[in-house]
Amino acid sequence: MILFLDFDGVLHPEGEGHLPVEAPFCFLPRLEALLREYADVQVVISSAWRERLSLEQLREIFSEGLRHRIIGTTPWPGRDPAGYVPARREREIVAWLEANGGVAQPWVALDDAEWQFDDHMDKLVACGSFIGVDDKAETALRAHFERAVWP
Repeated sequence: MILFLDFDGVLHPEGEGHLPVEAPFCFLPRLEALLREYADVQVVISSAWRERLSLEQLREIFSEGLRHRIIGTTPWPGRDPAGYVPARREREIVAWLEANGGVAQPWVALDDAEWQFDDHMDKLVACGSFIGVDDKAETALRAHFERAVWP
């Protein structure tokens, strides 16, 4: 199972005035606790943070015992001159799956931008941008992880 992970609005609140300087990644401990329960889940970073940080720098955000499970980042196509591109995040995920032989691999995306998805809405666990990983998101992720273990 692959978890495609966004950061802003998922691991901490997104939006002006909603990210306390002292609490970046304030929801990460909750996600990490869940990931520890499912040792077969690997993580691919789909966040825009991949534009600015290397894979090694992204891994450093996570607890030491989980860093080896961060296996990559989705491709970054650069800025589109047209601006808005519908389902862009979903396309980046599919491109990563195709490039890495994972098309048949079960996957789920944890993201706060529902508009970034279209054909694979059933594989999206959507977070509220100001709420991040909450009870609802954790329950939905757990269901996806369980289906991957017991198809």
